[in-house]
Amino acid sequence: MDADEPATPQAERRRQLLGGELRAIVPLALAVLLVVVAVIVLGREAERHLQTIEATIAGLGMWGRVAFVGLLVVGTSMLVPESLFGLVAGALFGLGWGIGLLLVGNLIAAALQYGLARRLLHARIQRALETRPLLRSIQSAVIRDELRLQVLLRLTPLNPALISYLLGAAGVRFAGFMLASLVLLSHYAIEAYIGHAGKQWLSRGFAGTREDWQHGLPIYAATAVGVLAIILVSKAAHRAVLRAIAENSAGPAATRKP
Repeated sequence: MDADEPATPQAERRRQLLGGELRAIVPLALAVLLVVVAVIVLGREAERHLQTIEATIAGLGMWGRVAFVGLLVVGTSMLVPESLFGLVAGALFGLGWGIGLLLVGNLIAAALQYGLARRLLHARIQRALETRPLLRSIQSAVIRDELRLQVLLRLTPLNPALISYLLGAAGVRFAGFMLASLVLLSHYAIEAYIGHAGKQWLSRGFAGTREDWQHGLPIYAATAVGVLAIILVSKAAHRAVLRAIAENSAGPAATRKP
């Protein structure tokens, strides 16, 4: 029984990160499910509603894009999954604008979350970590290996805002923090593409001709590959973070910054 005890914290960390992986997939899975239901139940009516929304946003011009960025900053700072905004951006703004807005919005959100964690929420976050051993272990490890572990954390399924708050409270350097945040650009591109592909799928519906399905096949295949890529990268980063935490626990106690 005693021989199993040292493995218990590691097993618990794996369980918690696995739960994070599953939660990260849920928004994408729900989005695909909603598109399928919309196509089956509403058909062309759903397409008309989407066109109405697009026309309204287009009528707002640049202010529509500014409003989206503002909603993204506020929503993600309240721990709303970023991937939901990624899908919406791709569907409503297209690939180019969608990826650009996601990048700008998420960088602003990350900077805001860093500032809040460093100046206003530091004590509250540190108290919360007392009951969250996984996050406390991550924070301790990142202090010793800042940039590499920050990049890996950005690729895990943990909520990006949660990571920003955690890193801000840890006192990592702001320049490295923002640099690591850029790693998620590939995720933004995949999410925007999935949203864009979902819109194309909704427009075609299930009543298209054989030629329509053949034309749309690359879109569906690329969507599947994108989702698979996110899952595989997340799992690889998951394992690397666990190794870093184990190395930090095995070594001398981390020197915490004031």
